[in-house]
Amino acid sequence: MLDMKTVNVRVLQHHLGRYLQKVGAGEVLEVRRRNKFIARIVPEPDRATAVPWPDIAERIAQVFPDGPVEESAPEHLYSDRGDS
Repeated sequence: MLDMKTVNVRVLQHHLGRYLQKVGAGEVLEVRRRNKFIARIVPEPDRATAVPWPDIAERIAQVFPDGPVEESAPEHLYSDRGDS
C-alpha cells in the first residue's frame, strides 16, 4: 500500500524541498487547504526502457514487395472508373 502523508498548503510552500525529497523517495503527499483535500503529489513511475522504433524500410518492403507504387491514389481511382 502507498505510504501517504497529509500536508497543509502553507507548510508545503515553506518546506517544498523537504517534501519533494520524500516524494522522490516514493511517498505520496495529500495536499490540503483549510482541511479540504485539493491535490495528491505522487512519485513518477519508473520508466521502462524505450521501445525501439520500427524499421520503416523493412516495413515498406513487407507491405509493398514489388517495390513502390507507381500510380497515385487519384490516378488509380480514375483508371478504375474509366475516366481520363
